[in-house]
Amino acid sequence: MNSLSNTIRTALSALSLSLVMAVSCNSASSSESDLAKSPTDQGTCIREICTVRKSDGAKICYFKVGCIRKDGWDTLPEIKFWRRIVTLSKDSVLANVIENRRGLAVYSKKMIDSLESIGRLSQFRDELAIKFRVDSNNHIRFTSGRSHFYRFDKIAGKMERGITLFDSFGVDPFYAQSVLLIESPGSDRQKSTAGAYGNFQLMPFVARQYGLRVDRYLDERENFDRSAYAAARLIKEICIPYARKWCETYGFEVDESAVWFKLLALHNYNAGAGTVKSAVAALPGHVKGNDLIKTLWKTSAGYFRSEAQNYSQLALACYLEFEQQNMLHTEENRVPYSKN
Repeated sequence: MNSLSNTIRTALSALSLSLVMAVSCNSASSSESDLAKSPTDQGTCIREICTVRKSDGAKICYFKVGCIRKDGWDTLPEIKFWRRIVTLSKDSVLANVIENRRGLAVYSKKMIDSLESIGRLSQFRDELAIKFRVDSNNHIRFTSGRSHFYRFDKIAGKMERGITLFDSFGVDPFYAQSVLLIESPGSDRQKSTAGAYGNFQLMPFVARQYGLRVDRYLDERENFDRSAYAAARLIKEICIPYARKWCETYGFEVDESAVWFKLLALHNYNAGAGTVKSAVAALPGHVKGNDLIKTLWKTSAGYFRSEAQNYSQLALACYLEFEQQNMLHTEENRVPYSKN
């Protein structure tokens, strides 16, 4: 590999080479390997409501879905990529290949910004492509860490309530857990640029549709129970039925108990059923099951693009990270869950 130009070396020196954290993204930690080998992940899809005790005495409840690991979702490069991003500091960036989400190395965001300011970032990309043997038809991107947003420690205390409420509404707790981990894990007062708000990131018109008060004096999207009620109804009455409808309309199998189908319903929650319809319509007819979702990740149609494609990837990545964090503690209880 050719050495960096003097200009780039100067930028690196000024920022200190200690800021450059070249980290391999291909190996799993020992705890991760142990989890993957767990005998509970063999055979059928194990679904349990698990309660674990943390070292400080606090108890955390979460919804365990064994087939996420059994079916190999955790081995996919897209999921590994997002797991790295949701645990990476905002002061760092992950160099990665856009086309396949292959992680290359972690660098200081300050260093990357400096290289861009002096017009040398493209040359640095070329150097990385040579070093990591990236195909000339692929492109390298620098994605900032988001651990400051994905604060699983802050949402953990609300997980049991979300699971309990969704179950009482007749909706699979998988959806409650997924939305809570993705949408606003750090605070119930997060508001998106589109106007979505609260732990379940409901739009104003959706909240009002399900009886929540949203006006200048009161916004019930801040109320966890009320917000959970509206989110559960949205999933039960819109997201799941339309996931089924789009599959039937375009000739795909329907299995509402499968993880891939639940991920498709989550796409409806995030992007809207009409947007997801255009993407499902563009899928090749031979894909089925898990491959339907994997193909959806690479399908752009209408407004179904990067952010929408990423949503179910984040659902899986956030679940796996949350599970791993909780599995580090002493397990207290497991209750089999067979509904939905």
